[in-house]
Amino acid sequence: MAATTSPIPVATFGNDPKIAEQVREKLLPDIEVVHCALTLPAALAELPSLCAGSLEITPSSGLGTNANAETSNRKAPQAIFFGGGFTDDEYEQITAAVQARAPGVHMVKVQKRDVLAAGSFGPNPDTIAKIYRKKMAALAAA
Repeated sequence: MAATTSPIPVATFGNDPKIAEQVREKLLPDIEVVHCALTLPAALAELPSLCAGSLEITPSSGLGTNANAETSNRKAPQAIFFGGGFTDDEYEQITAAVQARAPGVHMVKVQKRDVLAAGSFGPNPDTIAKIYRKKMAALAAA
């Protein structure tokens, strides 16, 4: 993406705040993590409303650019990135809740098998960010 283009706002769901923050940094400048949910209850309580445009929602995790932004400067995510450690049931619950309120939001998963297939043997933030970018590019091309 060109430097003059605004970054794509996304939310993340994963269970490791350290990895979430490292991946957030690696996604810049073309993808901006605006909201990070670290637990299923937080994701279900926050993401559907936020994705539907309720910008008063602040991340309970304290992570993401919306955490410290004025409400007028917050952004609704166009996609939710699912990181490692989530179950199929969690993915399905979050997807159903978000799609019921904001059907245009994309769901993007990066699982352990994706990271292994890319040649990494653990939660490597560089690899995870590259996989997210590749999956977002595929969505944009579709």
